[in-house]
Amino acid sequence: MNKRFFLIVICFLFGINSMVLGQSLDWIALGEAQEKAAQTGKKVFIFAEAEWCGYCKKMKKQVFPQPEVQENIKKYFHPVKVDIESNEKIKFDDQMVSQRNFAQKFRIQSTPTMIFIDSDGKILGTQPGFMRAEIFDKLLSYIGAEYYKEMGIKAYLKEQGVSIEK
Repeated sequence: MNKRFFLIVICFLFGINSMVLGQSLDWIALGEAQEKAAQTGKKVFIFAEAEWCGYCKKMKKQVFPQPEVQENIKKYFHPVKVDIESNEKIKFDDQMVSQRNFAQKFRIQSTPTMIFIDSDGKILGTQPGFMRAEIFDKLLSYIGAEYYKEMGIKAYLKEQGVSIEK
């Protein structure tokens, strides 16, 4: 009886831990993100994905749920998801465009691609491809805290003790 109870408690605790870790970001619409960025001074983080993209799913499952990644996104950014193959309309720069056309405007050819926009609407940069949580977290800090104004990303990562090698 005690073994069964102990086993149930352990399973319950692991279940709660994985649910907390698996919490998603509070994604918002692009138009709303741009408006909030203008009001708050935060930047906009756009995650360009496709439904079939395995690495997009991997980032959503393994990278975004990490507490340090969520903390940096909440601290510095308004997060947005865009499906590069969707014809659903989104508001961007006060115009309605399909998500597909938005992706074409930014010349997004692979997924995932991360786009960073400052509070004034200026594109700070894009980063295609899957990134490990440790590196992505540092990229968020680099852009969010505006270290890009002082040094290149490689120098910043080196200073942070992060290797970009696998």
